[in-house]
Amino acid sequence: MKKTFFLCFILFSTFCFSQDQLLNLVKTSATEFNLDGALSESELKNASELDIIYEHLPGYNTDPSYKTVGYVNYSDEFIYIAFKAYRDEVVASIHSRDNSSLFSDDFVNIHLDTYGDARNNIGLTANLYGSQADGIRVESSGFGSRDSGWSLDANFDYESLGRLTDFGYEVEFIIPFSSLPFPNGKNQRWKLNLSTSYRDQLKQGSTARAYSSKLDRENSCKLCQLDHTIVMKDISYKKNLDFLPYVSSNLSGQREKYYDRVNYSSPEVNYGIGVNLEINKNLSIEATLNPDFSQVEADVTKIDINSPTAINYPERRPFFNRGIDVLDYTMNVFYSRSVNNPSFASKVLNQGKKSRIYMLTAIDQDSPYIVPTQFESFSGVGGRSFNNVLRYQNILNPNIQIGALATNRLYDGDAYGNLLGIDGLFKFTGGWKFELEYFRNSNKEPEADWIDSDKSFSNYTVKLDGESFSGDALYTELRRDTDTWRSFVRYTGISPTFRADNGFIVENNLKKYEIWHGYYKYPDTKLLRNYRISARYDREYSYSNILKRSAFEAYISFLTILNTDFFYNYEFNFYDSHLVSEFKNFKSHYVMISSKPLDFINIRGGFGSGNEIAYREEIPQLGERFTFNTSIEITINDNLRIKPSINFSRLKKLDSEEYFFDGYIARFDVRYQFTNSLDFRVISEYNEFSDQFFAQPLISWRPNPDTIFYFGGNQNFIDEFADYNSPNYRVNKSQLFMKFQYLIKS
Repeated sequence: MKKTFFLCFILFSTFCFSQDQLLNLVKTSATEFNLDGALSESELKNASELDIIYEHLPGYNTDPSYKTVGYVNYSDEFIYIAFKAYRDEVVASIHSRDNSSLFSDDFVNIHLDTYGDARNNIGLTANLYGSQADGIRVESSGFGSRDSGWSLDANFDYESLGRLTDFGYEVEFIIPFSSLPFPNGKNQRWKLNLSTSYRDQLKQGSTARAYSSKLDRENSCKLCQLDHTIVMKDISYKKNLDFLPYVSSNLSGQREKYYDRVNYSSPEVNYGIGVNLEINKNLSIEATLNPDFSQVEADVTKIDINSPTAINYPERRPFFNRGIDVLDYTMNVFYSRSVNNPSFASKVLNQGKKSRIYMLTAIDQDSPYIVPTQFESFSGVGGRSFNNVLRYQNILNPNIQIGALATNRLYDGDAYGNLLGIDGLFKFTGGWKFELEYFRNSNKEPEADWIDSDKSFSNYTVKLDGESFSGDALYTELRRDTDTWRSFVRYTGISPTFRADNGFIVENNLKKYEIWHGYYKYPDTKLLRNYRISARYDREYSYSNILKRSAFEAYISFLTILNTDFFYNYEFNFYDSHLVSEFKNFKSHYVMISSKPLDFINIRGGFGSGNEIAYREEIPQLGERFTFNTSIEITINDNLRIKPSINFSRLKKLDSEEYFFDGYIARFDVRYQFTNSLDFRVISEYNEFSDQFFAQPLISWRPNPDTIFYFGGNQNFIDEFADYNSPNYRVNKSQLFMKFQYLIKS
């Protein structure tokens, strides 16, 4: 029966290829190329030309307002891609690597599928100053128009530079073969798509995006839509052996009383090394001793005062980000930041023509521990653990991917958390797509005081007292996308005893049914560029089939004048429950607006109102919610940008003028970019909920994705001390830190 079922999927999964055009590139001597931002005759004489002629936004395969031409060439050791962009006006400034503000500029993109099987798309971006961003795109599983599947986590080492011209601008890229993953062999066939983004002066400054490949919204394989295949023969590449030593130091001080001095402890000095060995082009082994995974920039603080579960933050550590797209699950069964403070970590990444293997091993000195329950989660930090992650994925063709996952965490003593799972992605003609994930866990808790709670779940206690249990989780989705209609039905089931020690599962005892349907239209007129109207219905039960939640949501969004994107969400809860409390027939509203009315300013803001449950009360109650958030990014000149932001939230009691909570987080970000690799920035933030203020000045130099030097500090301020409540804020904690990490290639 299983074989018959699998065979049916293969037979019905018709290939969804785009219109493929073959480009046989002519190899050119490396001496003919000079990365100076100017496209020379010698660089272009053998190049294949690609016209960027399909506007995807705001039009749909329409002619773009401005001409952009791409040129593709290669030498023994690198691929050369250049652009000529014809513009009336050019908006660009200097940015640090992977800074999201780059995407408000005029820029060009390179999209590569080096394996040709739609496992992912590699994206390389630059503007005329050579400022870079890079990432990997996977098939998205979200339901909004903003879910593209792109992530900026990956880092590829390439060079880019451009210049202003009398017709617009030029940009050129040199991409070493050694920096990209692709199949073994000297003869290569890669799928390619070139694109550009700019403010269209002929359409009231709307952001326009144009591509060299035609877009088919009814094609379920979004990653297959690369119309050109480039053929390169007799290339040469090195088997990389990279060393990444580092040294870091920090000096911390603290003031207990207002009139005390800040007492600094002795400086801490850390050092370590990472090694990346490329056995062949498909197989690499990476290991690190005493790694320093400190990130350069403070996370934007999220308001979690009313969250019943733990919240997560994005991964910024390079060691974990390489190859992480193979672990892109809808269910958060793997969360790399669950490995918190490793003394040793190693990784094996094997990418074959039809399969991928990812294997991670780490010894963590401070292991985060999460206990999910039906309504809330409990978290703590434990002791040492030994962690293993093994991921296998088989790509039968661009429309069928199946895989398996095994994770294991062993704690000191005899406690453990094991997880096994399978997954599949199947794409059909007519815009249909089916996705499946299933996991089974087996756990034995440690006997520890990491979590202090007398609550229970199922027949077990939340506190860590050595209990053993197992559970499972299932996610399925059937989706269909057409030119104007997009729909899905989705089921998520998580048993009361399901846990993922290497993941971020914060809720269980859940059966959730979702249906979503949306209508999309792209009139591309002066007042209305595009719009979307959609609706969604959710119904949640416990595993004992007791209704937990029933809700309806409606969405409206449209793009209009002044490059303004408007989004409105209406939610009506027929029924909701939390712990012992039940609530019926309450509603809420949320509006978000983003706009770029002028070349130098980006505005984004939103506000919400209606009813919300006060989750952290001993007996949850319904309150009157009001939220407001806004950020304004202002480009003063090519080098200087400022970005103030505020996030306000309050929940008022229905029967009085009191509040469950009322506060805001204000943040101010100032950046001066000397060059693409050297910048100075100051981040300051005030959190009214904790009544604390911090400032973080930082200077950093990053000439390539792995080499980095930074020097900075954190200054934390409060106004309440043990001996005195000050009318002014004063430093209570101070830290200075530096790091130098240098990539040695051999």
